[in-house]
Amino acid sequence: MRPRETAKETTDNFFAPIGNTKPYFKAAFQGFAGSGKTYTAAQVAVGLHKRIGSKKPIVIFDTEQASKFLKPLFAEAGIEVLVRESKSLADLRQTMEKMRSGISDILLIDSISHVWEGFLQSYAEKVHRTRLEFQDWGIIKPTWKREFSDPFVSDGYHAIFTGRAGYEYDNEKNADTGKREIFKSGIKMKVEGETAYEPDMLVLMERFEEVLGDDKKVWREATIIKDRSTLLDGRTYKNPSYENFSPIVEALLTDPIPRDTVVLPESDTGLLFRTEEEKAEWRRERDKWMEELDGLLIRIAPGAVGRDKQLKLDLLDRVFGTTSMTAIGELRPERLAEGYKKLGLEAVSMGIAEIVELPDGRKRLVSKLPPNGNGNGNGNGHSHTEERSKPAPAPAKKGAKKK
Repeated sequence: MRPRETAKETTDNFFAPIGNTKPYFKAAFQGFAGSGKTYTAAQVAVGLHKRIGSKKPIVIFDTEQASKFLKPLFAEAGIEVLVRESKSLADLRQTMEKMRSGISDILLIDSISHVWEGFLQSYAEKVHRTRLEFQDWGIIKPTWKREFSDPFVSDGYHAIFTGRAGYEYDNEKNADTGKREIFKSGIKMKVEGETAYEPDMLVLMERFEEVLGDDKKVWREATIIKDRSTLLDGRTYKNPSYENFSPIVEALLTDPIPRDTVVLPESDTGLLFRTEEEKAEWRRERDKWMEELDGLLIRIAPGAVGRDKQLKLDLLDRVFGTTSMTAIGELRPERLAEGYKKLGLEAVSMGIAEIVELPDGRKRLVSKLPPNGNGNGNGNGHSHTEERSKPAPAPAKKGAKKK
């Protein structure tokens, strides 16, 4: 019975222990104009800057030219700010590249909705359309995911973005009139469908006011729509500050583990897809390695019956787990190549073959088997069949004439 693989061996081979390999706070704030999303996001950025003890400036990607209104907040905290004013996804991509180079620990994007709208407009202009068609989304959505969503989630820095809110609509049949009527069914961020839910925390900001006589009270509320840590999921805070969200920050920053010490490289999924040319090459490689295996088996055990046949079957079973050449022929070429190497080593470990050095310096596997006793060779290219003496000619009959 094969020994069971231990946890340590499994970890070293493919899996890794569970751990905090992404100790970076990623958040999004959505809301209508005037809901306080930009100011609250900036407050969180300031609190996060203090929490991690950053000495670097905060970077703001400003699509609304509104960062100047945040200057007093950052000045009071003694934090330097670097601003890039643009609505271009290409500029945002360059900003994120600079973040990866270490220019800052915290990126604030205000707002992602303008970047998304600019991206759609740029695409429409490039393909000369005034209205996007269904097939266009097969290009737009993957491009957005590749250029923004994926790096936003995986990049090694803290990032916060804001987004304009919009209403979701649905329709239902009016029981009195019999007609279908459209109604507001919810609120969503004006951005590509899945983007708002990519961060660890998604917050809905809302503005409220109350008028009592000559008095008018205005306040903002933050409702946590998504919290990956589940600590504050669904909670609402009036006039929120960094302290309200800090439990989520702490959960994300606790006990970080360097990603490169536990996360193994991902396999190339593209290898699962093969073109016709690649399929033909795959078949050629498979056939080549099947011939190599056949030749190696003959060198180790030249005979086709008896002991030699049994040894070859044993070797195939040890290396491939089957004695069927048909089943082995269905394996990938790389698996056959690996099996070819293992088969030779297995034969050496069994003491039935050895590696010798040829006069030209090359190494070759040769059989160590003694003659099989049935007219078969020993694997070195020479036959073990012994020459038998020719029978003596029969004595000549008397009276026979000599030719």
